[in-house]
Amino acid sequence: MILAAVAKPFTLEGHLLMIDHGHGLNSAFLHLSRIDVKPGDTVTQGQRLGAIGATGRATGPHLHWGMKWNAARIDPLLIAGPMPQGR
Repeated sequence: MILAAVAKPFTLEGHLLMIDHGHGLNSAFLHLSRIDVKPGDTVTQGQRLGAIGATGRATGPHLHWGMKWNAARIDPLLIAGPMPQGR
């Protein structure tokens, strides 16, 4: 479920999207150029959430993806595994 989707960008994070996965696990997506979901939405695997951007304090277009389990920051790679290789 979407916890927060920020319409007005933060100074550092830019357009920020946070997802509550349950069991204390949360994802945060920062610097988005566009957010395609709204607070309260339930999202599914593979669904488009937004678009990579350079909002907030970013040096160029990219996706900053962070995860927390309760109060501990964790590497998303531990949960999602390696990203697929480009073509």
